[in-house]
Amino acid sequence: MARSLSPLESKLILFLEWEKKPFVTTKQVMEILSISHDYALVALHRLVQKNWLSPVVPGVYELIPAERGEIAFVDTNPLALGSVLIEPYAFSFATAAYFYGLTTQASTSVYLETTKGKTRIITARGKKYRVIAVPERLFFAVTEVNAFGSNVMMVEVEKAILDSINHPESAGDIPEIAVMIWQAKSRLDWQKLIIYALKFQSQSLIQRLGYLLDFLKIEIHRREREKLLVQVEKTYCYLGRPTKWGTGGKHNAIWQVVVNIPESELLAEIKVV
Repeated sequence: MARSLSPLESKLILFLEWEKKPFVTTKQVMEILSISHDYALVALHRLVQKNWLSPVVPGVYELIPAERGEIAFVDTNPLALGSVLIEPYAFSFATAAYFYGLTTQASTSVYLETTKGKTRIITARGKKYRVIAVPERLFFAVTEVNAFGSNVMMVEVEKAILDSINHPESAGDIPEIAVMIWQAKSRLDWQKLIIYALKFQSQSLIQRLGYLLDFLKIEIHRREREKLLVQVEKTYCYLGRPTKWGTGGKHNAIWQVVVNIPESELLAEIKVV
């Protein structure tokens, strides 16, 4: 079907282009055009047929602006697409690490966090989006960034590292997180990272962070180090998930960590001098 437009359809498309809105929901169409839900569904269906809109997930559509001509190709930026799947949201974990250049390999899934609903997977246009549900107190350090041409919400680099330690399965696991810390060591705000780490109220996170800093020979201010150490009690934790790495390994008495991941794995992509 040709990319022609009726007067009502023109009103919607012109509004979206003028307001620079790359995505629209069924509810927004009802409000913009002052029409019923059923009429909005008809209008959306026709605009999809005419290649002015492309479905993302039920109830969400991507605008294919006039500047793309008769070819009418969709935006291939997975972060732009992910930004409309859940509210509130922020990209983090492996996705943020790749954005900040802490890892060179992009994950096959896109990772984001939210305070709404449960942890789940949303599939949009064949791409898996892993939505990690976090408590509201852990939804912080979120900033707007330009990611590959689209403005999206991303956690700060310090928060991305801490989120990853808290959920290592969402960041390639502890050896990959060691690489992230190593790559970021010269650009991190260490005072901020320690403040953020304490907000997690997680002893195991503090233990793993402290151990990795020592292991990688990354020196931080004595005052900041003490803030971490005072949180460490006698309860030990495993560096890696026992279900994957087992329960054997040396015990680090400073951080009360059982190092169940071989050093060769932790240093596979790192050269510590």
